[in-house]
Amino acid sequence: MAYSFDMELVNCIPNLQRYACKLTRDASSAEDLTQDCLARALSRSHRFEPGTNMQAWLTTMLKNLHFNNLQRDKHVTKVELWDHAMSVEPAQLSRLVFRDVDKAFDSLTPCQRKVVRLVAIEGRPYQEAAEKLNVSIGTIRSRLCRARERLNTLMAA
Repeated sequence: MAYSFDMELVNCIPNLQRYACKLTRDASSAEDLTQDCLARALSRSHRFEPGTNMQAWLTTMLKNLHFNNLQRDKHVTKVELWDHAMSVEPAQLSRLVFRDVDKAFDSLTPCQRKVVRLVAIEGRPYQEAAEKLNVSIGTIRSRLCRARERLNTLMAA
């Protein structure tokens, strides 16, 4: 039967996995290390001399990869993220802000509230708001300006 690099490599995988587990002491890291070793072995298959000990060749390669990873990790800062490690403001804060805005909105005069609701909240044009409230555009602008000033003052306090 002819020599097959691939078959001999496949036969060595279980021992490589056991050795990787021993080195890393972590199943996931061991899988990654074994995979890196096999990928390196395949890319350097032309350097392997048939008839020599492939298990020893692969074990040496695996060990060197592991130690290189350890050296590299000394110089790299790792940050572990957990499932909910997103940059999201706490819900309480938005509720408090909403409560403050609601209180400030309630402190406006009824006319100012109507203008703010039509123009700022619903996004209606000044002309449409003026027609709906039966006032001039100047009055809409004036009420909106005073309402915004009042809201800014209350929210800043």
